[in-house]
Amino acid sequence: MSEELNLTVLQQAIAEQYPEIVLTAMSPAELVFETRVTMSCFYCKNYDRNWHCPPRTPKIDYQRMMLEYGRGAFALISLPFDENNFSEIRARSTNDLHQALLKLEKVLWDHDFPMALSFIGGSCKLCKNGCGTERCNHPYQARMPLEATGVNVIESAKKYGIELHFPPKTVLKRLGLLLW
Repeated sequence: MSEELNLTVLQQAIAEQYPEIVLTAMSPAELVFETRVTMSCFYCKNYDRNWHCPPRTPKIDYQRMMLEYGRGAFALISLPFDENNFSEIRARSTNDLHQALLKLEKVLWDHDFPMALSFIGGSCKLCKNGCGTERCNHPYQARMPLEATGVNVIESAKKYGIELHFPPKTVLKRLGLLLW
């Protein structure tokens, strides 16, 4: 059944629930890895607080691991905001992208891609009151931020015509990655 799967099938799987999310086919070999990206995590408020952020992430060669995948797709959510609703849009963009990626992983599982994997845009926010103190409260649903792997999200996305700018002015964009 796996040969029947394409990006259209994946996009249709999330279109009704997450119409703001657009999938773009990409090659894992085109990802731009930079040590300075991972170093930026050190200055984030979630460093050593979130179970899926550094330094609590697996100590593996992420570039090598991602090259083991034959296919990939960027998942981009773009939501307009203003000063009155930025916090709401920020939370919604994170959670919608995260849930859509989990749904896409399930679609891939159902199409005989048991090793499908996703990375979210920004830190995991599944727990509204913060991470569990002893372990992750949602180990099967939580995902790592793409940035935590050392991927320069801005430069990698640019290769596929996706423009990301910081700080955002009127549209908040988050980019996740799906590999299979």
